[in-house]
Amino acid sequence: MKKILFLLFLPLCSLAQTASKYIQEGNSKANVRNYKDAIQDFTRAIELNDKNADVFYYRANAYGNLKDYKAAINDYAQAIVLKADLTNAYLYKANAEAAIQDYQAAIIDFDRAIALGPKTADMFHYRGNAKSNMSDYTGAIADFTTALQFTPNNADLYKYRGLAKNNNNDFTGAIADYNMAVKLSPNSAEIYQYMAGSKASINDYNGAIADYTKTLSLNPDNAEAYFYRANTRAKLNDFKGAVDDYKKAAAINPNLKNLLLYMANAQSSLGDSNGALDYFNKAIAQFPRNANLYLYRGIIKSDKKDNNAALEDFNKAIALEPKNGDAYQSRSFSKLALGNYEGARADADSAIKINPNSISAYVTLSKAKMAMKDTAGVITDLTKAINLNSKSDEAYLSRGDAYRDLGVPLAAINDYTKAIAINPVYTYAFLNRAIEKTKLGDYAAAVTDLEKLISIAPQQQNGYSRLGKINNFFKYTNNGVQIFNKAIALNPANADFYLYRGEAKAATGDAKGAMADYNTGVLKAPKNITLLLKRGLAKADAEDNNGAIADLSNALKIDSLSDSTALVWQARGFVKAKLKNYKGALADLDRAVSIYSNDETFLIRGDTKMAMKDYAGAADDYHNAIYMNDTNVKAYSHSGIAKSSLGDAQGVKEDFAAVFKLAPNNPDLYIDRAAAKINLKDLNGAILDCNTAISLDAKNGRAYLQRGLAKIALDDKTGGCADMNKALSMGAKEASDFIIKYCK
Repeated sequence: MKKILFLLFLPLCSLAQTASKYIQEGNSKANVRNYKDAIQDFTRAIELNDKNADVFYYRANAYGNLKDYKAAINDYAQAIVLKADLTNAYLYKANAEAAIQDYQAAIIDFDRAIALGPKTADMFHYRGNAKSNMSDYTGAIADFTTALQFTPNNADLYKYRGLAKNNNNDFTGAIADYNMAVKLSPNSAEIYQYMAGSKASINDYNGAIADYTKTLSLNPDNAEAYFYRANTRAKLNDFKGAVDDYKKAAAINPNLKNLLLYMANAQSSLGDSNGALDYFNKAIAQFPRNANLYLYRGIIKSDKKDNNAALEDFNKAIALEPKNGDAYQSRSFSKLALGNYEGARADADSAIKINPNSISAYVTLSKAKMAMKDTAGVITDLTKAINLNSKSDEAYLSRGDAYRDLGVPLAAINDYTKAIAINPVYTYAFLNRAIEKTKLGDYAAAVTDLEKLISIAPQQQNGYSRLGKINNFFKYTNNGVQIFNKAIALNPANADFYLYRGEAKAATGDAKGAMADYNTGVLKAPKNITLLLKRGLAKADAEDNNGAIADLSNALKIDSLSDSTALVWQARGFVKAKLKNYKGALADLDRAVSIYSNDETFLIRGDTKMAMKDYAGAADDYHNAIYMNDTNVKAYSHSGIAKSSLGDAQGVKEDFAAVFKLAPNNPDLYIDRAAAKINLKDLNGAILDCNTAISLDAKNGRAYLQRGLAKIALDDKTGGCADMNKALSMGAKEASDFIIKYCK
């Protein structure tokens, strides 16, 4: 029996000792990182005793160190079954789940580990990472903040919290965290790179470039840092610097996504589209089966308007890679440019089937539909693009363009405004919004947009040109002279810039400076009709009427028929009238009316007819001026004077009643009514109107002249001559003739 009992107990004793021995040996091997053999020992121990939670935990750790995370998770789970309060098993199981991207399960296990305690920084740190990967950035920020309470000098925690804040669009907060991380870990290239990205997001491009530069000083082989620094330099229109950086990135990692495309775009923006093509030609010779190289070369050719050649490249790209959605989208664009709208639509549809989230494909599809008059489909497609990404400035810009083309300017402006809200330096949106505002006559807002565009992209001449073309732009900005100083410095050969600066100077009262600019502009572009017109008007203002006639006549020799010449005919007619060449003036003004007339044309022709004593003809012209612009006060008052010469007292009364509603305190209107009353023999009424004008403007020489004429008509020679002499002393040159006539 003893022998039997001995035999019966011996195995039990040996089993227990052997399991413990295997655990000890497994741990010893694990401590020297011999995890594979350690797992074999732990497995033997489990075979001998599968109720020991610790051995499952140890084996799980070994599996985890070998990155066999699924096996590790299974062992941690078994350890927890055997020992429910094993905190670290939950913690490490969560880490293994995060490693296989099962973040939801990981968060549940982190929660259990935290609930069991004791709480550590790692628990909140790693749970924060899992929440970030689940896009729960608010939750991640809270966890990283709690972890920092345990370890306030942990650079990684500041880095990860900065990333979460960046992804939560709190770029300023992210930068603050990155700065703390840099203080704790000053040689981390990664942190500087992250901080650069956040700075770029708030348009601090110079700050971003400085951080990318610091990144590269710490890690010169960082292709992404070169790539992103290049993108940032392109934002600042430093295309040369961008190209240099793209080339450095390509030398390190030529397979970076979109690298070749961005580099070629930068070269094109630099004006070196041939250099971009040369780059792709060499790349294709080296890698003839690379579909993207053909795609990007096709895009450059498309930008150069060589769409037939571009199609060949897009066809090749698709043949090499039939599922290349970008190639279909780009081919669609070229077909659109060539007028193949059905083909463009089909390719855009193919691009969307391959990549249903391609905003660019929806944009191209909408343009094809616009060309095919499918206006309803246009807005539908662009709205889909916006629904795909409500933060897409491109989608809003394109829908704005669609509304513009459909003739819905307010909707276009609304979309451009949304694009700008997403991208505050979106130059195209500012330009297009300014154009639409100009169409609506909102010149002040258009000028504001163009000034912003110029401040963002001072090297783009289009902004200056658009600003100068706005009618009387100088009324809506105090910066006209400074703006066109910059434009001229940018392109001193552009005659229009001298024209616009001259207008701005004239608006500030710098007639001499304006004339100098007009002269320079005419030297550079002697056939520029607008420059000749402006210089002619400036000469007329300076009483160089013959010089004005010469400029305006030269302009008409260049072009006497187009609509734009109507203003030149009008201006020459005005100057001829000043010279009392009324017949010549009338001929020019008739020509202006026959080409294109406005209220000023009829007003000037009416004044000319009045001087020729054609009062009925003058009244008709003033009526036309009022019809075209019912706020033209001169047209009303001059009409009243013409009608007074015709003895139409009721007409006089109606015209001045209407004009005083528009400008009740305008002294010139009282003077004009006084002249009309003199014609109607209401001399006392004329004097009363002159008195009112003088009370409104005591230095108005015309008021004294008209009152003097009224007094003369009342046989008050002394009072009349006194008023006329006062008028002359105040600058009313026409008083001289009346003084000679009545006061000698």
